[in-house]
Amino acid sequence: MCLDSITSTFLDLCHLIHAKGLVSGSGGNVSMRWGDQILITPSGRSLESLQGDDLVFLHSDGCFRCKDGGKPSQEWRMHLACYQRRDVNVVVHVHSTHAVAIACSLDADPDYAIPVYTPGYCVRVGRLPILPYAMAGSVELANQVGQVIQSRNSVMLANHGILTVGATVEAALNLTEEIEDEAKLHLLLGGHGRPLTQEQQKALRGGYH
Repeated sequence: MCLDSITSTFLDLCHLIHAKGLVSGSGGNVSMRWGDQILITPSGRSLESLQGDDLVFLHSDGCFRCKDGGKPSQEWRMHLACYQRRDVNVVVHVHSTHAVAIACSLDADPDYAIPVYTPGYCVRVGRLPILPYAMAGSVELANQVGQVIQSRNSVMLANHGILTVGATVEAALNLTEEIEDEAKLHLLLGGHGRPLTQEQQKALRGGYH
């Protein structure tokens, strides 16, 4: 994919994430693989207003360049950890309201952040773990996320948000929305929901298309 094409796709994704209400202010960050570099959102900027010159090109050693002089998101280590552990092309990290509410909940199960209520969520997300709190931008957080992303496409970060990865923009964004919708459903049910049984979940994972 040429630079103009990937830049356009990347900006469309950033603007769409903001338009869907998955981030606010300068929260959240996104990255996309381009050859041996990573295109990543700049620090301190809203995804809503980003333009091509604002984007940062990041190398695996942490070196970067940006036409307007910006710096990469403080979460750049976390993004690199995902690409180093998995052959994925897109990483999306958001602070969506309902998912963050779960991430801050005293009652959240660290192994199953959100009960599995719906077939789609069962198949595409399922058992969503919550990582213990670690400082945003820290090596500790990057290492924790990288270890989880080795074997799955999504994770919740305690008191922070969610992260998803995918082979395509659509895959990563769809997964983000799936988690946010299930989190909203769980909160609306107020503890009175009826999750799918383990048997039902097993059957779905074996034959859902």
